Amino acid sequence: MSAGTISTVPPDPTGAATPVEFAQRLRALMQARRRSLDSVALRSRAAGTPISRATVHNLTTARSLPRRDSLVAFLRGCGVPPREQIRWLTTFDRVYPDSRRGVVPHPVPDRFGR
Repeated sequence: MSAGTISTVPPDPTGAATPVEFAQRLRALMQARRRSLDSVALRSRAAGTPISRATVHNLTTARSLPRRDSLVAFLRGCGVPPREQIRWLTTFDRVYPDSRRGVVPHPVPDRFGR
């Protein structure tokens, strides 16, 4: 992407098929709502669903397996109305099918490569 080029990732979950794509769309949502990591964390706390700045960062970078309740807190921190949250949660469930059961989709091999 050249300097001055605007990101083409929409602030919408539709079409996200992987954790990285989902995280990109969460970042786009933050940018569209003019929110920073800190402001999302503060606003989530004010909405009664506190998450840390680190959790906001992890959600927007796909660094770890997110929890569904963390996504809800993130969406509240971004000011997404409940009706719009449904699309995000539906996509989340598709992208992270095992997240509600606590199963990591890509197990980390042990030191023996198993």
